[in-house]
Amino acid sequence: MPRRLTRHVRRKAATHQRLIDAARDLISAHGYGQVDILTITEHADVSKATFYKHFANKEVCVRELMQQGFDALVAEIVSTPRAHPFDPAWVKGSFERAFHWADENRELMLIMVGGAASTQLNAFGRQYLAAVIERTLISEFPQQTLTALIPAHVVAQIVTGMMIQLLGWWLESDTGYTATDLAEFMLIALQRGVAAQQAADSSTPEASA
Repeated sequence: MPRRLTRHVRRKAATHQRLIDAARDLISAHGYGQVDILTITEHADVSKATFYKHFANKEVCVRELMQQGFDALVAEIVSTPRAHPFDPAWVKGSFERAFHWADENRELMLIMVGGAASTQLNAFGRQYLAAVIERTLISEFPQQTLTALIPAHVVAQIVTGMMIQLLGWWLESDTGYTATDLAEFMLIALQRGVAAQQAADSSTPEASA
């Protein structure tokens, strides 16, 4: 039988999460650069001394916020049923949900793909996203298929690089593309490759005219 947590431990965990939630609310509303430890503690209704009992600085708090966001997104994606391991509809739907999440959490994503935060936090976000993708590949897909040509950790870096670049461009520019459009582009690029797509385009009547 698992041990029951003491009231002190429960209260400490609740305060810890309240600070993270406050940081999420404030960053979403005002952007990373406009939020400091004082505004976080005021929003969470705790003292600055309490904040430092949980986090060394704002960056550490936001790191945990990013981890929670990515982990929740992946848990939602992998819980979605699929017909078979490489079901294109599931892959596209997963990308679409990820891009929708990025749009819903724009200011948080800009910490990772933009220049709003420190280079250390920026790098952490990218590395954590790559680790999450690699973990998902290893747990969700047949290893004999993944490792036939490219190891899972290399695939994770490729997918992360594509998503980071695409997200940065999409979130910071008026591209006119939707999350559904980007998911389709990602699926095509992964299935057929950019070179194959260019070859298909060049074979159209318009290209040869």
